Amino acid sequence: MLRPKARCPLASELYPGRSELPDNPQLSPRAFTYLDARIPIRSNEHIAILHHGGSAPAQGAEFLSEGLRRGHRCCCVAPAAMRLDMLARLRERGTDVERHLQDLSLQFPLTARGASELLDYAKKIFTEAEAARLPAVRWLEEGVWARPTEISVPQFFELHSRLNYLVKQYPSAALCRYDIGDLEIPHLFLAIAVHRHLLVEDTLIRDNPFYIPAEKFLAMSPEDRERDLRDVFRDVGFDLGKLLSTLAGYGRLQRPPKGETL
Repeated sequence: MLRPKARCPLASELYPGRSELPDNPQLSPRAFTYLDARIPIRSNEHIAILHHGGSAPAQGAEFLSEGLRRGHRCCCVAPAAMRLDMLARLRERGTDVERHLQDLSLQFPLTARGASELLDYAKKIFTEAEAARLPAVRWLEEGVWARPTEISVPQFFELHSRLNYLVKQYPSAALCRYDIGDLEIPHLFLAIAVHRHLLVEDTLIRDNPFYIPAEKFLAMSPEDRERDLRDVFRDVGFDLGKLLSTLAGYGRLQRPPKGETL
């Protein structure tokens, strides 16, 4: 079953020659950006934001608009209705949406692609950013959009597991937002399993104790994944609220490095 694991090496340890982004003087030297002006996100982090209800869209618009101002390549993967809402929010923030769509600094890939085709698209985003020497890549996802498309839910989370490799290749941050009320329990557990970093109950869990590294997750059969995730749920008495509170409590025990404050 899934158990708290040994610490994984940081991206800076895996890629010692990779410099961090040029920092805004108002930001910590180790921060890529801040969510809500206070939650530090580092370069090369892939984060699942588990939230209730509708406060998150404004957070995503801020994440993208800031990236566009800094010359980052920004990609938003979302259902059609959410794409329209995001465009409206960006315009409200003064973003020249048409210009950024034209020069491809802002992209909304179609979600009705096959799994391998969408993975190729993600690789292309990072490859083109590096070739153009862009400062960074920002990847934002809205919910589990796979259900009405050609991508099954298991394939959707396999894509997210592979995304962990991509975000380590270039200065980047990937935010994947899930409304807890819209997720089936098995899908929530999959979201937790494939993201090393979580934001739960407004608390950042930088080292998720239930994270399954990509090389292990991709080698597991769907049946093995489901069995392990059921064991996790059993350990908290089949109480979703208790699981989320346990994760949030674990995050509060993780002290941020000097200069990174919540």
